[in-house]
Amino acid sequence: MEEYASARLLELVQRALAAEGIEAVAPVSDGALLPFAAKRGFLTGLARDHGLLPLLRVGSMMSAVSFDPAVAALLGAVTPDDLFGRWQRLERFTHSRHRVAVRERGPGHLVAEHVGPAGEAPDPAEDALVLGVLTALLPLCGARDVTVSVGRAGPVAVYANGVFTASPPAHDSGLWRFAWSRSAPAARARTEAPGRDVVSRARGLLVADPARRWRLGCLAAELDIPARSLQRRLAGSGGFSGLLGTVRTEVAAELLMRSGHAVSVIGFACGYADQAHFTRHFKLRTAMTPAVYRAAFRQPAPDEREGRTMGQTRRRTS
Repeated sequence: MEEYASARLLELVQRALAAEGIEAVAPVSDGALLPFAAKRGFLTGLARDHGLLPLLRVGSMMSAVSFDPAVAALLGAVTPDDLFGRWQRLERFTHSRHRVAVRERGPGHLVAEHVGPAGEAPDPAEDALVLGVLTALLPLCGARDVTVSVGRAGPVAVYANGVFTASPPAHDSGLWRFAWSRSAPAARARTEAPGRDVVSRARGLLVADPARRWRLGCLAAELDIPARSLQRRLAGSGGFSGLLGTVRTEVAAELLMRSGHAVSVIGFACGYADQAHFTRHFKLRTAMTPAVYRAAFRQPAPDEREGRTMGQTRRRTS
């Protein structure tokens, strides 16, 4: 079976390189995915012509595409561990050939390795792109004074003081050591207004970040009430699990109806563990799989309706 890669990620690469004055034309896709071989050829060609540093800097553009549900879900991470957990879940959803495996973690540091199937390790360009994205996201989820070094023997320092200063070693570019001086929860705008009832405030928090690995105690802490008290308040909404399931289904349904994002992207952004989990739970609540639901209720976006109207006008006047 042919493997695929994210077309949105390559669009991001193209935009980031353009900001540096580098002209690059990403492979064209008819949808959210494109053949894996096209992605690899594009990235390796860029590395050959311009080196790895421009690819490392692509991550700095992530906030510019925060409207994308997958990017928004990554930007919602509140700690380094949360970030890497979300990234690994995204890899499961997209059936990525390459994975980020956490080899060691502790207070103020994390060691990760970018790996692939036996005999099919990522090449340096692919390593650089993923490393750049994760490095750019770390400060956004609360890590301070981030440094990054790459390689096993005599690791090369590539990132400090907010900038990439050197390229990774081409022969050993997939082992990454992240370190930070401290990690404070990322500052988030409050989404639940004072005076609203507890259920409405809880719903508001869940809707704002359905991708988070929510637990009852975590939600109670956000609301500043005891967990047992919150569970009692949520009893009429099916309890904590019931409300969380309802919110994720509602957000997913809205995205399926009103956007053209891939089903896998929507499932990841709504907090499901993988595609099978998304399909199973969505069908339990709607009696339809996500794909069938979209086919039944999809509402074209304004630009799609405009394009369709223009096409009909041209046919009538031709």
